[in-house]
Amino acid sequence: MLVLTWIRKIYKTLSADASPSAIAFGAAFGLTAGCVPLSSGAFLVLVAILLVLRVQISAGLLFFVLGRVATLGCGEAVFYPLGDALLYAEPLMGFWTWLLNAPGFAWSGFAYPAVLGGFVFGASVGAALFLPLCYLVIAYRRWAHDRLQKNRFFRWITGFWLTKILKWVLVGGNA
Repeated sequence: MLVLTWIRKIYKTLSADASPSAIAFGAAFGLTAGCVPLSSGAFLVLVAILLVLRVQISAGLLFFVLGRVATLGCGEAVFYPLGDALLYAEPLMGFWTWLLNAPGFAWSGFAYPAVLGGFVFGASVGAALFLPLCYLVIAYRRWAHDRLQKNRFFRWITGFWLTKILKWVLVGGNA
C-alpha cells in the first residue's frame, strides 16, 4: 500500500499547478539535504531553505530519500575524499580560513570533509538534474497528463464504483 501512496503522490506532484522549476528546485535542495549529514548546520539551512522558498516539498522529500539512500550506499567512499580534497587544496586554504572563521559559518560543519563533500556532491548532482527534470515535467504535462485526462477508458475506470471503493480502502477516504 505504501507503493500506491507514493505513486499517487508523484502523480499529484507532476499534475499540480506548481511550475516545473519549483519541482526541480525542490528536487535539487532535497538531494543536497539528503547527501549532507543530518547533524550538521548545513542540513538545517537546507531544510529551512526548502521550507521557506516556494519549491515543491513533495519532490524535495522524494529526492531527500534518494539522497539518503545514496549516502548509505557510497557516502563514505565518495563524500569524504571529495571534501578532504577540497578542504586541503593549497589554492583554497585562504578561502577556507576566511569562510570558516566568518560569523555564522563555523556551525555549518563545512570544516568536516564528509559534510563539505556531501554538500558539493549533492549540489552538483542537483544542478545537473535541474534542466532535465524541468523538461521531463513539461513533457509529462504535455503528453501523458493531457492524454490520460481525455481518455474515455481512463475516465470510465476512475468513475467505476469498484475503483472508487478500492481507492477509498487502499489510499484513504479523502483521495
